[in-house]
Amino acid sequence: MPTRVGNTVAYTRRIASWATLLTVVGGCPNDDTGITSATDGGSGSGDSATPATDGAVPTTSGMSGSGSEPTGWQTTGTTDPVGPCGADPLCGIPPEEHEPTPKPDGLPSPLPGVYDDQGPAPLDNGFRSLMGFPNRQRALLEERVVRLYDPGSPEFRKYLSVDEWMDDHAPLESDVEIVKAWLKSRHFTVNFEAKNRLLLHFSGTVKDFNESFATELHICMRKNPLHSGDPFPVYCTLDSFTLPKFVAERTNGLATADLPAETGSLVKEVGEVIEDYPGDQAYGPPAFFGAYDMLPLFEAGYTGQGSAVGVVGAGTYHSIDLQIFWKSFGITRALPTRVSLMEPVFERITETVLDTQWSSSLAPGADAYVYEGPDARNTALLFAWNEGVGDNKVDVLSTSFAHREDAEAKTLRHQYDESALMGAAIGMTLLSASGDSANPDTPCSSPYVTCVGGTNLEATPDGELHDETAWSLSGSGQSKSFARPYWQEGDVDSKTRSMCDLSLSSSPENPMWMRRWTKWEAYGGTSFASPAFAGMVAVINSYRKAHGKPRVGFLNPLLYLHGPTRATFRDITEGATKYWEAGVGWDYPTGLGAPDIAALAEVIP
Repeated sequence: MPTRVGNTVAYTRRIASWATLLTVVGGCPNDDTGITSATDGGSGSGDSATPATDGAVPTTSGMSGSGSEPTGWQTTGTTDPVGPCGADPLCGIPPEEHEPTPKPDGLPSPLPGVYDDQGPAPLDNGFRSLMGFPNRQRALLEERVVRLYDPGSPEFRKYLSVDEWMDDHAPLESDVEIVKAWLKSRHFTVNFEAKNRLLLHFSGTVKDFNESFATELHICMRKNPLHSGDPFPVYCTLDSFTLPKFVAERTNGLATADLPAETGSLVKEVGEVIEDYPGDQAYGPPAFFGAYDMLPLFEAGYTGQGSAVGVVGAGTYHSIDLQIFWKSFGITRALPTRVSLMEPVFERITETVLDTQWSSSLAPGADAYVYEGPDARNTALLFAWNEGVGDNKVDVLSTSFAHREDAEAKTLRHQYDESALMGAAIGMTLLSASGDSANPDTPCSSPYVTCVGGTNLEATPDGELHDETAWSLSGSGQSKSFARPYWQEGDVDSKTRSMCDLSLSSSPENPMWMRRWTKWEAYGGTSFASPAFAGMVAVINSYRKAHGKPRVGFLNPLLYLHGPTRATFRDITEGATKYWEAGVGWDYPTGLGAPDIAALAEVIP
């Protein structure tokens, strides 16, 4: 969220045992924050369940898909009903499959100062929610992703097409139809289905919710992640959830539940597009062009053409302010494509404005997309993230709507990871701001997301570098959700995924410009770093396309393990957060350091 104002390492192949390399931590010893699902038991059972989130550290084998049967696809439950059942997918499911089964959920529990309990929600209140599904045969998919990003493998960069992923790893359509039928039988309305079938969006009343999931929704006042924002109401729970066994075995459980989206009309923009340079008191895109060595690529004609960059949006942006932002910094480009999702957009939200301005400016030749949910609640943000992946129209997707990992329930964290795994398999680069709290964030903690932290950059307006140190609030640390991935084994002592992976300018001590509501404002935050790096990746992809190479896709294995790639990062060795210090080599606040984009484009295989 916005805040006001290399060492060479040998690339080691670790393919055979990937199912035990990238495991998912359940109930890590340090997960003592109290922000958990009301039911943090195992994630279902059988072949279609997600990795468990409690107890010992399990491998992915046997958690999502059939670990004991590494060939062929399996699912739990009955086949499609035939005969007297007709088209009713619930007919024929035996009574024992209807037994209530404990299932983790994506709702927070009350925590004073973060989620303040206001008591039970009125029974006639509405809600909207997401039911999450796992990647089918997850262990096999993870093993394949390792090979896709190993330069020594014959499968290197032979990404899956979306159709191939759908055929082999999407939730079975028959399973989704069974869950949809159950939701409708409980008087819910199924509103939207994700393109990749990983999410179902449904709505109804609190009364039916409580009865169907054997729980009681409460209203909690959520501390606003925006530093100047007011608390806002969300749903939370004190009690455990249950699902019928046949639903629990086919899903990851309930990923989100929010109050209904507000409605309204988007206010029409007025004004003219003019040049209005704001001054040198903060950085504009030219400072990043220079400080992170993009100019050689621009001068050679690589500005992002042939590539596409996307951001996760809540609400939409100001198109006139966006064009004034470009014009004031000498940038000429086309407006982004707005992809409207779920309920109609009725407001313009600062984070979306900022992300759109910076991602599009850093890659002026790239196509730009904004995946717009109606608001900044978890239901909208997760759905937009997932649709940005499933749409596969962008090469790189960034979100800056990061929330502290310990402030979000485990089911939500893992559902972000399900989408990110698909993205890695089809060759997308997924980025997230690391956050501005000096703590780990979601979805940054997913091993399939490149986590972009923050620095304090001292440079001239055109990017002549003077100094760069770790930013004191760079979101960083050890994940409470995911085990240490194989590509961090040489750098991290922790048993869990550790953040950040890299870092860019974020400090409000040397802030960045954004324009909103006809005014220039200077801010800091990793909200600038992630969309800016997304634009940089689009420029790299432009260079690669011109040289007959595929898009870079999932970056993390190559950033850490490919020596020439790692050597393109400028090591940040000074500065600290209140928890971690920067130092030689990888460190928590800054990861591998700050990128040299021209050098990175040339050497990444």
